[in-house]
Amino acid sequence: MVNLKNFLPKLYSALLILFTLSTMGCYTRPKKSGILDFMNISNFVSYLTGSSFPLNVQVNGLTNSGVLVVELASTGEQLTFSAAGTDSFSGYYDPNIVYTLNIITPPATLPTQTCIISNPNLTLTFASTTFVVNCAENWYKANVAVTGIDSTNTVDLEVLNNGTELKMRNSNGTISFDVGDGLPYDITIGAVPTVPSTHICQVVTSPANGTIAGADVNLQISCLSLMKTSVPAAGSFFPATKAMNFTFSGPVTGCVLDATGGGPPFSAGTADNSPGITYVGNTARVAPTTLPWTFGSFNFPLNVVFILTGCKDAVALANGGATISLNVKMMEGDVYFISDTSGNDSNSCTDPSDSCKTIQTGVNQCNSASVCTVFVEGGNYIISGAASPISMTSSGGVRLVGSFDSSFSTQDLTGTPTRILDNRTVIQCPGTVLSSNECAPITITASGMAGDTTKAHTIQGFSIFADESKPNAFAIRILNGDSNSYVYIYGNYISGGEGGLGVENATGTRGGIYLLSSSSNNQIDTNVIKGGFGALNSTAVYSYNSNTYLLRNRISGDKAVNDSHSVWVVNFIDTLVAVINNTMNFRQYTDASVTSQFSYGIRTEENTTALLKHYIVGNTIYSSGATVGSNYGIYLTGVGTNAQMANNIIQATGSNGVCAQFSTDPIPTLAMFRGNNLNCSTGTLVRSASTSYNMLCSGVFTNTALCALALLSDKFLNNGLSTVRSDQNFTVIPSFAGYTMAQPWLSMTTTNGGPCAIAFGGIETSGYLNSFFDPIYKFDAVIAAPVARTTSSGGNTPSGSAGYSIGAFELDDSGCAP
Repeated sequence: MVNLKNFLPKLYSALLILFTLSTMGCYTRPKKSGILDFMNISNFVSYLTGSSFPLNVQVNGLTNSGVLVVELASTGEQLTFSAAGTDSFSGYYDPNIVYTLNIITPPATLPTQTCIISNPNLTLTFASTTFVVNCAENWYKANVAVTGIDSTNTVDLEVLNNGTELKMRNSNGTISFDVGDGLPYDITIGAVPTVPSTHICQVVTSPANGTIAGADVNLQISCLSLMKTSVPAAGSFFPATKAMNFTFSGPVTGCVLDATGGGPPFSAGTADNSPGITYVGNTARVAPTTLPWTFGSFNFPLNVVFILTGCKDAVALANGGATISLNVKMMEGDVYFISDTSGNDSNSCTDPSDSCKTIQTGVNQCNSASVCTVFVEGGNYIISGAASPISMTSSGGVRLVGSFDSSFSTQDLTGTPTRILDNRTVIQCPGTVLSSNECAPITITASGMAGDTTKAHTIQGFSIFADESKPNAFAIRILNGDSNSYVYIYGNYISGGEGGLGVENATGTRGGIYLLSSSSNNQIDTNVIKGGFGALNSTAVYSYNSNTYLLRNRISGDKAVNDSHSVWVVNFIDTLVAVINNTMNFRQYTDASVTSQFSYGIRTEENTTALLKHYIVGNTIYSSGATVGSNYGIYLTGVGTNAQMANNIIQATGSNGVCAQFSTDPIPTLAMFRGNNLNCSTGTLVRSASTSYNMLCSGVFTNTALCALALLSDKFLNNGLSTVRSDQNFTVIPSFAGYTMAQPWLSMTTTNGGPCAIAFGGIETSGYLNSFFDPIYKFDAVIAAPVARTTSSGGNTPSGSAGYSIGAFELDDSGCAP
């Protein structure tokens, strides 16, 4: 039932809307007319919808029976006032147009009054519809002194009186408003200067309003503000070798540096050597008495915050009295910036606004005195023509860090990747002979660092590609160096060539990293490293008689004419090789078309008795795709090895799969092969010289397919019943998680629900790994957040095992399958 009380208002509203719409086209809007025009429907709708506005005149202070006549210039309409008050011109007016008001007849009074229009040229908006006319017998000044505007500024400061009278200036000085005696003033700020940075302006005088009482009044505006610092933005990198400069729009004094303890972030005031503040021109310089910055036992990089209070001039505190706080990532040594889009090699490279264009130009800024950091903006850096290949040789150490946004405040390897590609001519780099003229866009030689680990040559955050048109080419070369110097390669995509363009050279050896006679400590950690597609030999990492530490990487050979290797160690004499917590051959695991005559996970060739142990521990090794020879997980040839091989998953597919092949029996008193899981064809789990060992297992399991002791007649390690050198290996099938095709290197991650031998069958490694590598092994291969390896097992640990997971990843799977 319809309620009449509610129905009638709704019906009335509907009829009014219908009437309004039906009459909108019947009238034109007048600009100047009588009072009845206010009822014009078109005019009324225009006002409601904001398409036109009234124009008003407000007269203040008119007394003594004087008559004031004003006129709107655009229409000639006049308004007459005999006393203070407000009136309106007829009609409505288009917005965003400047309308001008003139005084036609000033008031004739005794004593005489003078009238002034405070805003004679009015831009009509919804918020500004009124001309203001002030009349008074005597006039005085409201003087506003402006200070603190930067000398380079070109943008006006807007100062208003009573919200209507506007005056502007872009430099320090005085603005004056005429205010009649007995009339109010109210000083406020509109737009502020923005060059070289946005100013913070304030009316210092309090109150900023009042009434003129027979004299001028003086007020003060301060725009003293922080214009820039030594870094482009909060969160930026900052060298510990330099003072932090705070540059203001004018000279300051009185700054106080906060020294609150704790952190991170660490307060700059807590640094060593009594940090203080000195003043030069407009700049407050913050630095310890002796550079560089140091913070006790803490190592760089550090999150450091500079907090300043009390910075002021003779008029006011800077930034309106607000605390100045700046967080930085403080780095050891100097910092340089490279941008392919906005850089120029004639620049200093010391600031993002003065960045250089080519990476080698930035590297050349570094000196031998201390380490420096070169930050590279995302983009494609092609080594070709005038763009030199990158050579890192400074004994001070160079940290090359890529994939930054244009402000250098955010590193994003996916969103803003830095790609380095080698595209030189055969004249510039022939690549015909390995170890002689092979090509690489980056070459590193670490020497002269005298055991100072902070001076390492570092590469982080890049995608680096070898020239796949050359026979012998790599993405990175590490050459020579000395044993007291360091190389650190972390968090990169390193490729010997992607293939697919039809330019792949089918001869030579191409890969990700090539180490040649390098005695430096070469730590290669958490990278994706891939061999060259279509090469004669595709080798992700090729090490020739070099110290090589491969830790937590995703490594893979690729499709090759002859051999495909994840790791190939050649002429291994007396260098230290550690291959720990890596996955190997993701290309073969995820793509059945990746073939070669022989396929290897790890291949080493020792040519004399190695004096130092080398380590193959905690890896997940896969091998497949061999069309002529075998799929080898581990292949050790040359003299008898003393390698420590523990807790690896080794899976070599097909009837030609061999988990571990030793051309010469390992050294029985030094070599070790324990805690591994072997998933290969029957009879070729382990082959030493001419003997194949089918089972090398122990533990609580009774199924011989899982575990059995070696026989006394077995010659492997000459110690068939040993519990410390060749037992505790398993032969179960590992269970791997899924992966995305866009990131095949994330394959081969062991998953819950698999065999307990994988989850808990690993042995204790502290007796076999040295004090440097054992702590590294105890954190697995999870990218960015390695998981600590534990011995907790919930009762599922095989007898004789320590409870660590076998392979590159720690599981702690209480639901594993016995």
